[in-house]
Amino acid sequence: MSDLSNPSAFTIPLALTAHRRAKDFQRRHSTPSVQKRVYLNTLAVYAGATHLEMCGYEVELNHSYSHDPAQQTLMNVADIWVAEVGRLECRPVLPGENTLSVPAEVMGDRVCYLAIQLDDSLRHATLLGFAIPLLASTQSITLIPLSDLQSPEELGTFLEKKIAGSIPVQLSRWLQQTTETGWQTVSDALAELTAPSPAFAFRGSSATDAETETHPIPSIGQTKSVTLGSGEDAVTVSLLVGLIPQAQDDIEVWVQISPAANQARLPSALQLAILDDSNTAVMQAEARDTEAIQLKFVAAIAEQFSVRITLGDQSFTARFEV
Repeated sequence: MSDLSNPSAFTIPLALTAHRRAKDFQRRHSTPSVQKRVYLNTLAVYAGATHLEMCGYEVELNHSYSHDPAQQTLMNVADIWVAEVGRLECRPVLPGENTLSVPAEVMGDRVCYLAIQLDDSLRHATLLGFAIPLLASTQSITLIPLSDLQSPEELGTFLEKKIAGSIPVQLSRWLQQTTETGWQTVSDALAELTAPSPAFAFRGSSATDAETETHPIPSIGQTKSVTLGSGEDAVTVSLLVGLIPQAQDDIEVWVQISPAANQARLPSALQLAILDDSNTAVMQAEARDTEAIQLKFVAAIAEQFSVRITLGDQSFTARFEV
């Protein structure tokens, strides 16, 4: 729970630069309601970005939807892209408001929501705290009480854990139709899955046993894009994780790596590995210029594992908990 009694330590002056940027974006829109929304969102983004930069994080506003006039028109968006962390949403809180308003369109891929309170004069902004997305919502606006926010002092610890990959993705929430932050639900991609060859079992069965079994195709799954490298050498692939509930609280997990939409095959040296909770590789496969690679295994409730994608000296690791 957030302690709002001493906000001065997290108060940021809204410099003329912030207002010039807000007015510049505002002039690109003709609808008064959009103009007001864009102005306030831009100030909140400036405050959030300034605070994170003061804390040593690298903010890339050119990768933020909030700085794209087309996205400003289509969505009520106030995001910032933070290197190694992901996309954070900076939601403005006006004087007298006691809730953080989160529009449905920004709930899909945010690491967290920052509550940025603007004062009456729009000369100062205060970081009140942050909220972590848990559930996707069908409501147009989700209201989070300010008293339920995590304190601003905890933000650095949370982001460092995110960078270190120590916050596992909770697969049990996927079974409850929850969309995980940074992931997207899939249906067509799951229908196109075929049994991995050879098939593997993570624990309890040998590879030979698994190969002779007939397995249903997962009906629950989520996907995310993963980029390895940067610039012209960057390679983007799609990571798909599918789930099939089993007896005795076990879950069969399917992991598939596919090329990005503009690519026909995976790079031949791309490797996929499954790591146990001690970071030991227990399964692995190499693309070798194939269209996709898959691994599958069975894990128990509360069991943790990691998925590691490697290409040359570049790697991506995601941690999961069943």
